[in-house]
Amino acid sequence: MEHIRMPKVENVHLIDGMSSRKASVGTLYLTATHTVFVESVSEICKETWVLHSLVCGVEKRSPIATGCPLLIRCKNFQVIKVIIPQEKDCQEVHASLQRLTRPERYAELFCFSFKPKLDKEAREQAWNFIDLKDEYSRMGIPNSLWQSTPANQDYRVCDTYPSELYVPASATPPVIVGSSKFRSRGRLPTLAYYHRDNHAAICRSSQPLSGFSARCLEDESMLQAIMRSNPGSQFMYVVDTRPKLNAMANRAAGKGYENEDNYANIRFQFIGIENIHVMRNSLQKVLEVCELKSLSVGDFLSGLENSGWLRHIKAVLDAGVFIAKAVAEEGVSVLVHCSDGWDRTAQVCSVASLLLDPYYRTLRGLMVLIERDWVSFGHKFSHRCNHLDGDPREVSPVIDQFIECVWQLMEQFPCAFEYNERFLIQIHNHVYSCQYGNFLCNSQRERRQLRLRERTHSVWAYLWKNKADFMNPLYRPDHGQAQGILRPLTTPYCFKFWRGLYSRFDKGLHPRQSALDCLLAVREETQQLEEELTVHQERIEKLEKMPGMKIVIQADPVETNQHAWVPSSDITLANTPQDYTGGLVQQGETESSLLLLPQDALKSSDPDLSANSDQESGVADLSCRSPGGGDSLPSEDSAKDPDSDEAVYSAA
Repeated sequence: MEHIRMPKVENVHLIDGMSSRKASVGTLYLTATHTVFVESVSEICKETWVLHSLVCGVEKRSPIATGCPLLIRCKNFQVIKVIIPQEKDCQEVHASLQRLTRPERYAELFCFSFKPKLDKEAREQAWNFIDLKDEYSRMGIPNSLWQSTPANQDYRVCDTYPSELYVPASATPPVIVGSSKFRSRGRLPTLAYYHRDNHAAICRSSQPLSGFSARCLEDESMLQAIMRSNPGSQFMYVVDTRPKLNAMANRAAGKGYENEDNYANIRFQFIGIENIHVMRNSLQKVLEVCELKSLSVGDFLSGLENSGWLRHIKAVLDAGVFIAKAVAEEGVSVLVHCSDGWDRTAQVCSVASLLLDPYYRTLRGLMVLIERDWVSFGHKFSHRCNHLDGDPREVSPVIDQFIECVWQLMEQFPCAFEYNERFLIQIHNHVYSCQYGNFLCNSQRERRQLRLRERTHSVWAYLWKNKADFMNPLYRPDHGQAQGILRPLTTPYCFKFWRGLYSRFDKGLHPRQSALDCLLAVREETQQLEEELTVHQERIEKLEKMPGMKIVIQADPVETNQHAWVPSSDITLANTPQDYTGGLVQQGETESSLLLLPQDALKSSDPDLSANSDQESGVADLSCRSPGGGDSLPSEDSAKDPDSDEAVYSAA
């Protein structure tokens, strides 16, 4: 709170950067964790909450006639523009936000003040919801070929690796230690995924410190041990995810890549995924195109192409496809690395695992995959996501690209994934929000030193509790897409711009991007109608119990010849999105009104009896009204999102 120079400013204009509606007038509040705008003109007093952890930039622009503009850009791609009447007030707010949105210590992050209604036992259960030992056990590890090693129990071998590592059973402690010393940051080759059907494995590491001629016998023995752990293959792949030029440049710094002359029975492969700086600049160009108004189709497509973003997504998917084919079709083990093994390596290993194993296409499975390949293996979340004020050159959308790769696969295989687009967006939001402790710090060691399990809460249990919102209605475990390996097309025309992530705050009218979007919208509308029906049924039951009242249902003659879509009875047999449309069935009575007449009036033969006068005839209109009507029941969209910033702040 000491960083807040001006906690409240009135007569502020809010302009949604992605909307063309008129500016809202209200009061701007600054709190320790949120910036809150409350409309003063509207009867509803609509509130806009912006979590400080989600803000990536605050820009003060030149004064205009109505005041001084302040632009707030968020890591979830929301853009908010406020116009403050007085320039002095704008300077105070700008200075406050500059400090509030750039925390210098972990203790300043929202997760340490976020207090949901959970006791100590429930918090511990939430953190134990994902257990990686169970995941390796599911894959059949340990076994006679692979074993757990205590070498890194106290992070002595590698301080950015997890304490629990799985290595070939034939790898001795001297080989493990010697290999770690020959790898950048001590990140030795270790198991990431095991294909129990053919014993092929995906291992990960960092680049070797080979320079132009150096070699290490222990590291060579480690790769031989990995190859021997797959009895069905006489060689293994070593995949360097960097462009060859970059890897060769690293040789001048004493690093580089494996020499096939020194490592027996390996086949070396360069992939060509660009570094974090290229990716950061690429995303910035995409966002600039999205923010432009009155853009022609040609200009938008040209801007998207010039950004190179989809080309980078394709490169990551290509790498995953190569590794998945090597493991599943050739039965060959693969060692994957980039420079330090925590960015491109995490992307490629997780994409390949997703293609290989249907378990990771389930709700819980994706949580496990992220926890294993990203959290435990030391992806630098704090640096890449800019959780703390630091070097901007360390920031890069590495995790964003993986999440988009999953979405691109979901577009190609709509029946293969148990979760929907909202689940991916929720994960993306919480990676940056710092509301939960899962994605803090740069390694498991740092998280343990901060005692995050005791001081913060886990996001996985929260997402699982709300899993009904994240289910894919097209998913069926017995569908062909949901079983076995996925073989996606990676030709350029197969990639789409993900409007649901990068432009989801655009309030303009636009068509649904996919069939799944339409189905989710239909399901929400159905749920809303069912809730309204339940409310009306309860009201009818109460009215029926009233003495002297009888309910008569009259069909609306205007609506008797309408048609309605209803699901077909054999929906479980559908194999394509088109099979889910159901059949066209006539519905004789689509809308009815309820007439509540006293029993004496029912016996009357007065032909002039009508519903024009409620007092005279005893008529009460209980017909369903449109969701947009003034007397309608609150819709799902108007209710507070349980995960919204407003709800979170109230809980805190």
